[in-house]
Amino acid sequence: MSNENNSEGSAKPSILDTLKANPKVLYVIGGALVVILLALAMGGGGNGEVQVKTAVQVGQTVVVSNPNVGDSQLTAAPGLMNVASGEEENDEQKVCVVKSGTRATVEEESIVGALPFVKLKILDGPCEGKSGWTSKVNVSTN
Repeated sequence: MSNENNSEGSAKPSILDTLKANPKVLYVIGGALVVILLALAMGGGGNGEVQVKTAVQVGQTVVVSNPNVGDSQLTAAPGLMNVASGEEENDEQKVCVVKSGTRATVEEESIVGALPFVKLKILDGPCEGKSGWTSKVNVSTN
């Protein structure tokens, strides 16, 4: 028992001696605490909303429907329309403009940056038979 008390008693002076001898350690500890508190404060609390994402599988038939009310662009590769580039380059990458309500089959899925994309093969309408990439938000399973 006396050994345990001695080891506990000697640990406190040892830590204090270290802090007195090397004050930089105190600054490092204080800085770490500030970083942790900032991370917690900036992380914020969510408001409880949950986003529901469309779950699709390769081979599944989906409906193309832009949530922003309009047509959806098919491109030769995922994420191409998000990149700022010249009009000529964008025109070369465009496959087709798909009308809302068009049926398609999912061929592939990919994530570019943090955005999910799907490669679709169009089953009807003016783009029938063409394949291209669009944002996953432009497809629904109904």
